[in-house]
Amino acid sequence: MELDKHLNDLPLTRTHPHNLQQFFGSTEMLPMWVADMEFAVSDSIQKALTERITGSGFAYEYRPDAFFTALKKWYAQRYHLEISKEEIIFSPSITSSIALILEQLTETGDGVIIQPPVFMEFRDVIRKTRRTVIKNPLKKTEGRYSIDFDDLREKAGQPNTKALILCSPHNPVGRVWSKEELEQVITICKEQDIYLIADEIHKDIILFNNRFTSALQFRDRYEKILVCTSEAKTFNLPGISDSMLIIPDTELRTRLSKIFKRYNLGRTNALTRVAQQTAYEKGGPWLDELVATIENNIRLIENTLKKSGSKIRLQRPEGTYQVWLDFSALFDDSKKMFQVITQKSGVAMNAGHWFGREGALYMRMNIGTSGEKVQLAIDKIINAEKEL
Repeated sequence: MELDKHLNDLPLTRTHPHNLQQFFGSTEMLPMWVADMEFAVSDSIQKALTERITGSGFAYEYRPDAFFTALKKWYAQRYHLEISKEEIIFSPSITSSIALILEQLTETGDGVIIQPPVFMEFRDVIRKTRRTVIKNPLKKTEGRYSIDFDDLREKAGQPNTKALILCSPHNPVGRVWSKEELEQVITICKEQDIYLIADEIHKDIILFNNRFTSALQFRDRYEKILVCTSEAKTFNLPGISDSMLIIPDTELRTRLSKIFKRYNLGRTNALTRVAQQTAYEKGGPWLDELVATIENNIRLIENTLKKSGSKIRLQRPEGTYQVWLDFSALFDDSKKMFQVITQKSGVAMNAGHWFGREGALYMRMNIGTSGEKVQLAIDKIINAEKEL
């Protein structure tokens, strides 16, 4: 896939000198941490944006019927879901949506379940809204993560628990939850009458013939399902894309829609609308190429680790463009691991404990880039291991 030709000239979060110094102790790092990609957006999106800009102004816009037609077709073809325009609330970001959901549907001090190691902003948004973090840690058996359903049922049944935030597919461990696993999650949420808030932002990047099932597939079984999603990750549009909150239940959607309207959060801008609509209309082939590229990068890491005799372990991800590297055979202290590997390799990766203490002795590496850069990164990490 074609790389972004302007990477070295853009003010990107992943290469900001302040960020690199603050988190990794040096500005001279190979950045493999922030969850965006280094690929140029598809030719079709580039063309559409160029045509929109050329000789044009930027008056206030709305999303035309063609936008919703393209969106509905994408969901129907990719996920066998019928999405109506009326079910969607637009939002600047998924974390914005989760914050407003918690503020409107729960009370100060109420418990919200997360499943660590998990995207750290879930924990942050719960605390910022003055709710209580309740942990339902994932289990790991023979190198594969799963949901601890007995613990989930117990935590969901606590009197102050009001919601579960489900990361689906899961970031950072790369699990794509099966239909059967999601059925159990829905059953528990329904039994205990708690809200299911599903973050499905990585839904399009499904690897190695795994199959994604949306929580929306269970809309007829439970009314307290809220799905937060976006095509930002899919098409490398996080700097330009909106997100969506999809709520099938009319009463629940009406209640939340009022707060979004109060703060005028659903408006779009011209370039966002064009990029998203074009992605829905013409993005399939580019996405297929992306998935193949990520799969090849994973195979490259697997083969390199195996050939080198490394003690670093990788559980093959089922989705997302992150890999979750296990350093537990080399270290017994998470902070020391992070410091040593970072300094010796010069590769900027997320420390596993950033995703919760359950991520100790792991690191997350973003592989949404060229095979050459992934090879360089894994070689640097293995060389750091050899210096131990």
